Amino acid sequence: MLLSAGNTFLVGLVGALFFVGCGDGKVDPHHPGTFLGTYEVSATRETTTCGQNALGSPATWEFEVRLSRGDGDLYWDSGAEVTPGTLGSDGRRFSFTTSLVVDMRAGETPSNLPPCTIVRGDRAEGLLDEDEGGFTGELAYSFTPSQGSDCGDLVTGAQPTFAALPCTMTYVLSAERTVAPP
Repeated sequence: MLLSAGNTFLVGLVGALFFVGCGDGKVDPHHPGTFLGTYEVSATRETTTCGQNALGSPATWEFEVRLSRGDGDLYWDSGAEVTPGTLGSDGRRFSFTTSLVVDMRAGETPSNLPPCTIVRGDRAEGLLDEDEGGFTGELAYSFTPSQGSDCGDLVTGAQPTFAALPCTMTYVLSAERTVAPP
C-alpha cells in the first residue's frame, strides 16, 4: 500500500517490480492469471483531508505495476505483493480493496505515549484500455485509528503527521504499458 518512512507506509501496493517468466506452462502462484503487461503509472493527488504532506505524501509520483487477469479477477502485482481484485464482465473495468493495520508507535524509543494503530484502507477503480495499452483510474487511501487507539498526538503534536483523523487521500491514475504480453 508514498516513498520514505511515511511513503513506504502508503505505497504498500506499489514498488520495485520485475517480471519472472514461467515457460513450462505451469501456474505460477507468485504471478497468477494471464499476464496483461507491466505498466508505468503516474499518480496525481486529487483530494486529501489528511493534509498536503501527511506521511510525506507527494502531490505526484510514479510507480510500476504488473497486471494479469483470471476468470473475473484482475491481479495487481506491485512487486511486494499480489493484490486480487475484480474484473468487470466487460473485461475492462476493475476494482480492488485491501487494508492493513499499522502500529504508529513501532520503532519508537519507549515513551509515555498511549498505543496507536491506524487501519489503512486502499481502494482502486479503473478502466483498462488494451487498444491504447494502458489504463486510467483512481487510487484512494483511508486512515482510521483502530478501536481503543489514542492517536491524538498525530494530529495535534509539535510536528503533526495528519491534519485530521480519520482522513482520506485520492490519486488520479494514468498508466502506459511498458512491457507487453509475450
